[in-house]
Amino acid sequence: MAQFAAQHLVNLPPPSPHRVRELSSAPEEEEQRQEEVNSRVSRPEVAKTQEQHPPQSRQPTAPISARGVDDPYFPLVVAPPRRCPFSPTILAEALSAGVKVSNHPEYDGTGDPQEHLDKFYAKIDWYDLSNAAYCKVFPTTLSKRTLAWFNQLPVGTISNLEQLTQCFLHYFSMNKRVLKTAAFLFTIRQKEIEPLRDYMQRFVEAVHEVPHVNHELLVSIIQQNLSPGRFKEFIAGKPPSTMEDLLMRSQKYIRIEESNASNLLLAARGKVKKRKKSRKGKRSANIHLQRGSNNTPP
Repeated sequence: MAQFAAQHLVNLPPPSPHRVRELSSAPEEEEQRQEEVNSRVSRPEVAKTQEQHPPQSRQPTAPISARGVDDPYFPLVVAPPRRCPFSPTILAEALSAGVKVSNHPEYDGTGDPQEHLDKFYAKIDWYDLSNAAYCKVFPTTLSKRTLAWFNQLPVGTISNLEQLTQCFLHYFSMNKRVLKTAAFLFTIRQKEIEPLRDYMQRFVEAVHEVPHVNHELLVSIIQQNLSPGRFKEFIAGKPPSTMEDLLMRSQKYIRIEESNASNLLLAARGKVKKRKKSRKGKRSANIHLQRGSNNTPP
């Protein structure tokens, strides 16, 4: 039986070329039918299918700080770590909520550093803060190159306010205002036509620039610098004991000088008016003479 089946299979004729073509094209026709079926599906059904099976969410990317240098999305420019010259004790100090940092004056490195420091103390003393709190508030009063100087100080080197202020005054010492000596006051002389009021104001302003001057020395200096006049003769005969006494005595002679000046001005204006009236009288007389000569018969 087996031999008969094998002989029968061997004796079967080969398939025709047309039959082979039909068998090979069957899978392609099946794929085309499936595509036609899929294209007939309506869009609402597709949307409904998407709602039933939502797409999987993307995995969250790691933060920049957790990425490595080999990451292609790693930024090329990384912010440098923050540098602070304060010690850990100062950094741990917390400011009270009532401190208003924005109200303090700023220093840009062009004025007197000691003057800025005095203004800072005058403002911050209202809050009664600790030494560490003073240190934390002081950098908020710096701007431009002064703030750049503070940020370049070595890390952790400032541990108290005294150390910070000494570094500040030393670095900007070139901008410190030089105090003048008593010899500067000898150059403040009264000019030839300068009123006594103007000169006294100018001399007092110069005295404020010279600290710790003896009152007796001030009186002797102003006696030498005054122009010849009644006030100079008065203080020479009875020298004042203090600068306040000198200023009080000068007020009397200032009023006398200004009164005389106003009288001279009024007198000058009166002379001008008289001159104008006399000129008008002469002009009117000349006009009458001309009219009278024209009316006389030839």
